Amino acid sequence: MLFSVTWMNDYLDPPASETEQGELLTNAGFPLEDRHDGDGDVALDFEMMSNRGDCTCHVGLAREIAAISGRTLRLPAREIAESDDPVESHVEVVNEAPEACPLYTARVIRGVRIGPSDPEISRRIEARQEVPRNNVVDASNFVLFELGQPTHAFDLDTLAGGRIVIRFAREGETFLPLGEGAEPITLTGSELVIADAEKPVALAGVKGGAASAVTDSTTNILLESATFDPVLVRRTSRLHNISSDSSFRFERGVSPLQVDESSQRLAHLVLEQAGGTLCRGMIAAGAELPALESVSMRTGRCRDLLGQDLPDGQMMELLETLGFRPTLDGDRIEAVVPCFRGDIHREIDLIEEIARMQGYDDLPVNDTVPSRLAAPQPRVTGKRAVNDLLTGEGFIETVSHTLVNHELADPFVRPGTELLRLEDEGDFGDTLLRSSLLGSLLRIRRTNRDRGAGGLRLYEIGSAFEIEEDAHRESNRVGLLMDIDDEADGLRPLRGIIEAMVDRLGGPGTTIDLKPDEDRPWYAPGASIHIGDRLLGHAGRLAPTIESAFDLDRGLLAAELDLDVLLANWPPDYQAVELTNVPAIERDLSIIVEESVDWDRIHTTVDTLALDRLEAIEYVTVYRGKGIDDGHKSLTLRLRFRDRERTLTHDEVDPQTAIAVEALQSKLDARIRS
Repeated sequence: MLFSVTWMNDYLDPPASETEQGELLTNAGFPLEDRHDGDGDVALDFEMMSNRGDCTCHVGLAREIAAISGRTLRLPAREIAESDDPVESHVEVVNEAPEACPLYTARVIRGVRIGPSDPEISRRIEARQEVPRNNVVDASNFVLFELGQPTHAFDLDTLAGGRIVIRFAREGETFLPLGEGAEPITLTGSELVIADAEKPVALAGVKGGAASAVTDSTTNILLESATFDPVLVRRTSRLHNISSDSSFRFERGVSPLQVDESSQRLAHLVLEQAGGTLCRGMIAAGAELPALESVSMRTGRCRDLLGQDLPDGQMMELLETLGFRPTLDGDRIEAVVPCFRGDIHREIDLIEEIARMQGYDDLPVNDTVPSRLAAPQPRVTGKRAVNDLLTGEGFIETVSHTLVNHELADPFVRPGTELLRLEDEGDFGDTLLRSSLLGSLLRIRRTNRDRGAGGLRLYEIGSAFEIEEDAHRESNRVGLLMDIDDEADGLRPLRGIIEAMVDRLGGPGTTIDLKPDEDRPWYAPGASIHIGDRLLGHAGRLAPTIESAFDLDRGLLAAELDLDVLLANWPPDYQAVELTNVPAIERDLSIIVEESVDWDRIHTTVDTLALDRLEAIEYVTVYRGKGIDDGHKSLTLRLRFRDRERTLTHDEVDPQTAIAVEALQSKLDARIRS
């Protein structure tokens, strides 16, 4: 942002050279980026921090220079002489939106003479590479760049009904902004406008209107000084692609407490430059003025953080030079924050101000910094284990936003729950907090399919949100999505991956139990997954309606697991066990059972027999087709027998196998497939 060296010195005693201004402000945290030579003046370009709106003007930076160099800050004159003619007899101000416009003030000057500005005013404006307009408009711009307070001058005689109304625009209203070549814009109804009795005459905080502009024929003017909601100003500016020095400043926040003095300064300059008579009083419309904020700072804490033994009195002096009103109470400084410092709220903010003014170069630097390496957090290593396992299984990690649109959210709303949405939707397309990771995974799957990538396995670790019984719930989940390679496999490929995750994170012996579940209608079929009495999540084949909604024409398996349940026993307690060198004997059994008989029933039936030396019961495959009656399936399981001391004989294993066969036949009506 450009600042005139000569203009800056108007407020400094003694003046500071161009080099001094550049060095002092750089040390204060405003780096000098460039310089521009003008006609007898130099403009310095300083980088502005977004939270330091008070320094977007010459007085603001002059205050920094004075504080850091010990100079005296000379504030500009703002004395005004009023007539007996009351301002209320010439204009009425109605503020219909005090939440968006906390304070609006108006003064009236009658009988002004429009003409060129004084050369001193013009030269300072030109040094900033701005073009002088006339003595009234230049005075308004001068106050903006002097005090950082945007103001505006209206031709009073063009205001219909002699009224100023601060209100939100009416949808479809048109407005012609100031500026050469400007085109009329159509308002949407979301903008705050300054209007007269008939029409908008300014976009609040953004741009004045051509209909009420000060011209060579203007004789009576209304001076506006106000403050507006920064977010609203920013939104209006972006909506209509109109930016200005005023919107730049309002977007950084302007306190209502600084509005009046800027109004007085503007009236002082107009009377000085354009003459006229100032009406008595000022109309102010808005909310009650806020109280100044007070922040407490422990002097000992300041010394500890800065590593310097600064006396309490020096801290007080440094804060006073910046406009604070500090008082010392024991080992604490209570500082009343000036209205223009909207960035100061905490103790550490005051400590930073003292560090800046004392000089960052004076802060002691430790050549070594002691550090202690902490053990990795279990949650971090657990998530890393999930990533490693899924990557090894051929899955690709995705990262997507928790905000989604209706296409991704609506298909995955569980009965009895609601979606969370942004209160202020604005112009965003995605305004819903997702209740499932599957919509995001399906969108990514579709995008990659459209680009020629097939056979993908995708996963994501992220958050999901929902409302149930008026309670907001956020859960951390692992979402899985994979193509179906063989319809006959059912859920087995996905179940195997989930079992591997549970075994890896919970330790050997941790098992899962799948139960049919219709609570998630986007699965067909679907199942709930349990570890003991804890619900781990849900899995299943995605319903055809879901696949069709996302334009995916091949079968998909999906699952969502509760990450917190998955990591509950991480890291597992591993036990080292000596491997046996004795071979095992295996028996494969192919049994024909009804479709309704699931693997868990078969496994439980054999497991409860407690067969002698039975080491494992393993699923092998399932077959449906020729030779198998409708409504039935052929399932093959493997029984592994082992004695850890010696090699078993077939004569020892055969009776155990026969017991298993008899149990399967009697309890499950199974037939041994020849």
